[in-house]
Amino acid sequence: MAGKLNIAVVTGTRSEFGIWRPVLGAISQSPTLNLQLIVTGMHLLKAFGNTQKMIADYKFPIAAKVPMYKADEPIASSLARGTANLAKAFEKLKPDVVMVLGDRLEILAAATAALALQIPIAHVHGGETAPGQWDEQIRHAVTKMAHLHFCATETSAHRLQLMGEDPQRIHTVGAPAIDLALHARALFDRLPVGERFSLPVVVLHPTSPDDELEYQRTRMLLDALSRHFPRTNRLRYHVVGPNNDPGHQGILQAYLEAEEDVDLEMSVPQEIFWASLRGSRLLIGNSSAGIIEAATFGCTVINVGDRQKGREQSGNVLNVPWEAGEIAKAIRRARSDKVFLRQVETCENVYGDGHSAQRIVRILELLHEDPLSTIKSFHESQPR
Repeated sequence: MAGKLNIAVVTGTRSEFGIWRPVLGAISQSPTLNLQLIVTGMHLLKAFGNTQKMIADYKFPIAAKVPMYKADEPIASSLARGTANLAKAFEKLKPDVVMVLGDRLEILAAATAALALQIPIAHVHGGETAPGQWDEQIRHAVTKMAHLHFCATETSAHRLQLMGEDPQRIHTVGAPAIDLALHARALFDRLPVGERFSLPVVVLHPTSPDDELEYQRTRMLLDALSRHFPRTNRLRYHVVGPNNDPGHQGILQAYLEAEEDVDLEMSVPQEIFWASLRGSRLLIGNSSAGIIEAATFGCTVINVGDRQKGREQSGNVLNVPWEAGEIAKAIRRARSDKVFLRQVETCENVYGDGHSAQRIVRILELLHEDPLSTIKSFHESQPR
């Protein structure tokens, strides 16, 4: 194949863009690949921080901005709009490969558009499982649409083989977020660390479309914090806003009512968020950052509810249900269990060694000699 390969990378959220960053950098530096960055989804929503501006700060050129969401419309309508608009962008840019990551609605729209146009799809973070969420179905649906798989762990790669994917197209590369996280950890370790658990970092995303339920759960968590971490006039709880999934209004309403106690930011630059984890050493909520990145920073995680159920975890995570007594018990353990705290400080992150982006780009570069076919068949080979 002559010339550079056009690699279209689709990003829809602030957190997922942070995962993409090392991959975007490695593609940009490749002599045989051309990056086409497509920005869509929450990035274009003012209410969620208009994070397209953050992308511009990192100097990655944006090939297309694709509107998807409108306020107060059924989410199925947003999916339809995103699919149609992404298809138009692909037709204009003519990518050789469309790259998507994870399990959000924007990713389903991008994969559907690419499939309809018969453009090969590469999927990052396939094979993971969180059966408490509809995201689970999106992730596995995208797996069956995709033609190349970049998995974070061997367990995830094994699941893809069980799903009938071609073993030659499944690659265990680690989680790209760890590439930057390890570099940041090395920098943070040179700085003095404040008193452990001055106040925790809170990140909650909706797990139900029921705003009232999400409101009550958020109030439960804030009440637990107020009992165990009395707020001072100098400090408030550092809270990162939820994504735009149905139910997020209930979470925001609870934060609004507790505005004197919480320092709410709808969007936080990745390095600042990681610095908060390293400084606080305690993350409470249900964010994937607690499962994937927090271990790198020696951060204890109290993972509440089923949003991350089924995902592989390092030794820094305490899992609790949405019950006030269990949340309180976990907070006490996170503050006083010295054996557990030593484990958190020394645990190995199961999601990577910091070289994921290099592996991904090396595999993409091989597509010059071995182009991806859009024809797929079910493989019944013995899983490794």
